[in-house]
This record gives sequence, structure tokens and C-alpha cells, in this order.
Amino acid sequence: MKINQALIIGLLGISCITGLTNCTKDNSNPATAKTGNAGAHVESLLFNGDAALGSSNVWKVLNFEGSGTITVETDPTYGQVWKFYKPAASHRTEGHGAKNYQAAEGDDIYIGWRSKLSIPANQNTNAVFQWKAFGSTLPMLQNYPIVLSTSSSNTFHLMHYAPGKIGTEVWVTPLSANVWNTMVLHLKVSRDSSIGFIEFWYNGTKQTLVNGTQRYYARTLDADYCDPKWGVYGGDPADITNYVHGIKIGTTLADVDPGGGGSPAPQVLVYQNCSYGGWSASFGPGQYNTAAIVAAGGLDNDASSLKIPAGVTVTLFDGDNFTGDSLVLTSDASCLKNTSTFNDRTSSLKVKVN
Repeated sequence: MKINQALIIGLLGISCITGLTNCTKDNSNPATAKTGNAGAHVESLLFNGDAALGSSNVWKVLNFEGSGTITVETDPTYGQVWKFYKPAASHRTEGHGAKNYQAAEGDDIYIGWRSKLSIPANQNTNAVFQWKAFGSTLPMLQNYPIVLSTSSSNTFHLMHYAPGKIGTEVWVTPLSANVWNTMVLHLKVSRDSSIGFIEFWYNGTKQTLVNGTQRYYARTLDADYCDPKWGVYGGDPADITNYVHGIKIGTTLADVDPGGGGSPAPQVLVYQNCSYGGWSASFGPGQYNTAAIVAAGGLDNDASSLKIPAGVTVTLFDGDNFTGDSLVLTSDASCLKNTSTFNDRTSSLKVKVN
């Protein structure tokens, strides 16, 4: 039997008007769709929160409690990024997103971004990212089912809040302030705790969670719906800035990978000994002071060789916080003692994609 193609197209248009879930994405932007074989239209990227698009195209609401600001700044590595500034004595500076996108029961989504926190050591916050509940039709039992925040013990952690606002620390790592860190949340969105789950990637590596596995089953949908929020919430005594870049929501990890294009960001490997021996630590694009080098698995004044991907520039400094003598490298260095005077001298470093 022949099928009238025009009739099918018309019916599809009617289905969008009636508000089916698959029509919540803005198809007018080519960046939100992928084209498969035979011209098939497969929507995979659900939301693009690029700072270059401007606030009116990204955020549903801007939330301020005090004199904070949300602006766009130019980062030397990543270009235009969001800057969420919460001054001391202010309580909240957040972008409530994502405009023109709404997750629903049963959705399987990935949320990816990179963040650089300028924050005093040991300063706790309520959240630098929230998966926050909204609405008044259904009961609000959790309020903020998923939160990423800092603690007074100088850690960065992923929290889940069950009904009754009962918190569980799902994952924790030492806080790496003033450097870019990448994050991806994989969520099965559900009010049923046996169906909903959380998976988490940090700096390109899928993390083992509190239950000893890489998947944490939990209720991930509360009240009428949940929305993501980025910025700074809490930490009232301190000036805190959260720089955020590469916000994306999609249906696959490749859609939202903060490295871009579905490929992880290039990683520089630093080794303790010549010929790539001893301890090793991996560094993506960004700036790493002594504390960040140690948090990544390295040691101060103890590096002797590096593996550097093509198209990447590394600058080594013999002082903390990018001070003192420096050495610029654009290719592998198998033994710093043979090619420079920088052996066992690295105390901070910068990694830049050319």
C-alpha cells in the first residue's frame, strides 16, 4: 500500500502541536540535531547552554539574593564562559535553566559542563549545581534531589537528597579550586527509586560511587518537574565565583562531553621519572597550582618527563600559582634533566589547546 508522505508530515506536525515529549526541543537550531543515513533526522542534543548564545536564549530565570552578577567573560582557553559572581553577604547567584527544554518521567539524559571555582579553602556551599524540583501540583518531597557542592573540609561532593531531604554523599574528591574541571551527570529521570539512577564522570573518568559501583539508584524526579541550575548558592561569608562553560544536555555521552565533538579533552601526562616512569598524573586544558597537581596524583618539585598531545602547549612554573621561572613545551619531553634545567622543579603548570 502506498503511503501519502504529505499526510505523514502533516500528522507529525499535529503531534508536535499536541505537546508530545519529543517536540520539546528547538529544531530551528541545526546545533540541536544530527542527521543520520538517508537524511533521517535524529535529535540527540537536547539543550545547548553556550555562553555565546546569551542569557535570553539559555536561562529560564536568573536568581539573585543579594548583589551578585551573571556575566559572560572570555577565557583564554575556552572563549566565552559564564561567570557567576556571589559576593560576601549575598546568598545566591544562579542561572535556572534550561530554556525550551523540560525533562520528564522516564527520560534518559546526560548533562555535561566544565567549571572553575574561585573559592576560599574550607568554604562550604549549598550548591554550585542543582537538579532542583519545581511546581505545586504534585508534592515536593526532596526539593533538590541532586546537588554538587563544596564542604568545610575542602572537598567537592555529589549529594543525593531522598524524600524528607535526607542527604547521602554519593561521591567526594578533594576540591581543586581555580582550575577547570569537567563533569557529566547521566540521569534516569524517575520518581521511582528502583528505576531512577545517577552516573557521574569527573575530568573524563567515570566515577565509582558510594555503593561501590558506577551507578547509584535513587529517586531523581520530584514535584512536577526538575530543572538544572548552575552558579553559587550559599557560602554567604565569602566572595565566590563559579565560571561555567560547555553546558549541554543530550541523550548520549558523546553529545555533552565537555571535550567537545564527543571526544575527551586532550590530556597531558606528567611523570615522576625520566622515560615516563614512577607516578603519573593527567591534566586537561586549564591551570593547575601546587595543590591541584597533588590532587591529581602528582608531587611538588618531582616531575621529570611529560607526554603532550599534538596541538597542546604546556607551560611549567617553578613557583606555586604560576610564578618564578617557566618552561614552554609543545611536544613530548622524555627527560627534562637532559633537555632543560627544569627537572624536579615543577610547582604549577598551564595546559592550553592551541
